[in-house]
Amino acid sequence: MPKVLSPCLLLLCMVGTISTQAQQRSTTLIQPILDEGILVSTDKPVYFPDDTLRLAIQREDRTSTESVTPIVPIEGMKLTSTGNDTYLGVIPQTVTPGSYHILLRFTDARGQRLVYETSHVVQIEEYQDVEQLSKYVSIVPLGGSSDPRTPVTLDGEQVRALHIVFGRDSIRSRMGPQFVTIRTMVLLRDGTTAQTFERRVLTFRTHGDPERDRAMFIQYRTAYGAFAAISTEELEHVGLPLDSLPAWAMIKVNIEPDYTIRIGAYDRSNSVTRYFRVKGPSIEIGFSLGIPKVLYDTQARDSIEYGNTSAMVRFYYINAASGNRFPVSFGMGTFGVNSPIDVGAGRGGFAMSTFLDLVELTRIRSLGFIKNVNAGLEVTLFVPIERKTRLLINAQVGFSP
Repeated sequence: MPKVLSPCLLLLCMVGTISTQAQQRSTTLIQPILDEGILVSTDKPVYFPDDTLRLAIQREDRTSTESVTPIVPIEGMKLTSTGNDTYLGVIPQTVTPGSYHILLRFTDARGQRLVYETSHVVQIEEYQDVEQLSKYVSIVPLGGSSDPRTPVTLDGEQVRALHIVFGRDSIRSRMGPQFVTIRTMVLLRDGTTAQTFERRVLTFRTHGDPERDRAMFIQYRTAYGAFAAISTEELEHVGLPLDSLPAWAMIKVNIEPDYTIRIGAYDRSNSVTRYFRVKGPSIEIGFSLGIPKVLYDTQARDSIEYGNTSAMVRFYYINAASGNRFPVSFGMGTFGVNSPIDVGAGRGGFAMSTFLDLVELTRIRSLGFIKNVNAGLEVTLFVPIERKTRLLINAQVGFSP
């Protein structure tokens, strides 16, 4: 069984760097218990998966009978001698990034083996290029709309079925792990943010072997604590936390690289944003308060002193594609009063009306008018107390909570 001695038993004499024909060569001189110095050299300061490692040793005592063999303690990596105390090896693709101390195995004349850990390290880093999300990210079973003015309308079952799929085969080789942030926002019809969810996940190009993929996943999850909560299934697809959503709410799904892990310039163009709308009932009931101004009265001779308030329950038709209210609504309530319940002889009464909301037309065109405010023209069948029933044409400004 090889005997491994602590690095404290080694006398570190010199650390230098030799440059040969534009190649970086790091050299360390060690002095083990044996009475000789050994130079350990590698051709690069940093290696990546699939790189070829060139290692050389140079013994001070060339007449020594002890054999010396270098070892790089990376699983799956073998060094092959090319003669003259030089060795070649390929860094495995599945290597965990980090520093690996080169070991020297001595075999003396009696066949006894000793293993020494040198201070010389092989530094392994991973490729960390950011892939374009559009190459490998998609939302299924419906892709949504890239325009917030025309979101794709879905019913509740379709919303719950939405999930993000990572086309891992489309990630180019040697790109390394891809760290992704998924933000899901639920916006009410008036633009208010009702809910916000955020997930941080990772994925990487598949190696074609489930066991190998799982091993790499465990390594990444161990190295990057922020992703410790994800599962192996989420390398392939991630569900969206959407349930019990308000009717006609808009869902905004934004996917972009996780720049808290991937250090570098923020690339606004490398993102995927899609919009959906939650289908609701075709008819909505609401309450509105208005300040009407009578423009025309079919019974003008039967004079009434109209109050400045109306209060009505209104019925709105909802466009199934856009989720917008149709600008014409039907209402029932009080009219021509000084307060919603101030109804009496000669001062207001009950009414049914058809109202054209000009402000709702601006909302349909996404002009962003003040929320909950309405203004337009109204045709009203008015039934006053102790006065003749009449038809009115009004201008009205109001509020719909």
